[in-house]
Amino acid sequence: MAKKEYLWVKDIADSKRVGLTKEGQEALGKVKFVDLPMIGKEISKGDSTGSVEAQKAVVELQSPVAGKIVTVNDKLNDDPELLNGSESDAWLFEVNK
Repeated sequence: MAKKEYLWVKDIADSKRVGLTKEGQEALGKVKFVDLPMIGKEISKGDSTGSVEAQKAVVELQSPVAGKIVTVNDKLNDDPELLNGSESDAWLFEVNK
């Protein structure tokens, strides 16, 4: 289970974007695989929204926000190491406001 400090939330246009913080990146190490939520899924705060498999741990992601998943970062399917980069690249999904 990922700590709350591992995820950030940012308002983007009509949605809220959720991503991995620098603290989360450091705690997990090099990311090897990401399981993202399904677009269209309704989630509540604290719901499981996938997992991250990394060098140091495998963690289940618990959403810091509630809403409907409107976008996921598809680039992570081919390049999960983007989660080890800048905050603008290290995002997971967006929910509607």
